[in-house]
Amino acid sequence: MGIFDKIKERINDRLSDPAFMELVQEQSLKDLLVRREFRITQAYLQREFLNKLIDDEIQEFSIVLFDGYGEIAGKMKKRLLPFAIPFSATFSIQGIEFSSARKSVFLKLDHVAPVDFDWLTKKVVERIPFLSGTGDFIVCDLTRVPRLAELFAQRVKGISIWDFITLKELWLRKGEIVGRVGVVL
Repeated sequence: MGIFDKIKERINDRLSDPAFMELVQEQSLKDLLVRREFRITQAYLQREFLNKLIDDEIQEFSIVLFDGYGEIAGKMKKRLLPFAIPFSATFSIQGIEFSSARKSVFLKLDHVAPVDFDWLTKKVVERIPFLSGTGDFIVCDLTRVPRLAELFAQRVKGISIWDFITLKELWLRKGEIVGRVGVVL
């Protein structure tokens, strides 16, 4: 049994959240430990976040990730209209702030179609509790993402290990979000 198998076994023993374990198991543990790189698939995002937003108003909601940008698409039903309004928006990662005070990813809306309705953008952003937006910019507060909030809350002898880890890079690739973490001493 190799060292990576032992670490994976320990993680399996300690963590009881099946959704979090599924995310960890989708990764190559070697990439996570050696290259300090992680991946989040668009299928995971769809399953864990976007499928939960579908209701009477938002009838369809999907995400597709490409090299350098992503696209969210769906249909929204308004009471006064007899049909659902289709929408799509492309976005890109504008920046990252990952410090002990704030852990956020800044997204920029590049193109909203067919028409840029501020109320539509606001309605979609308000549905996701860890997003906030003003104009063309959307802020994703990572400390409010349900699975990550639990992880960031973990403390060892009163010290948060996340004060010593930083998110160095984050980019979009076809079908996944890829990030690289670093250690701050």
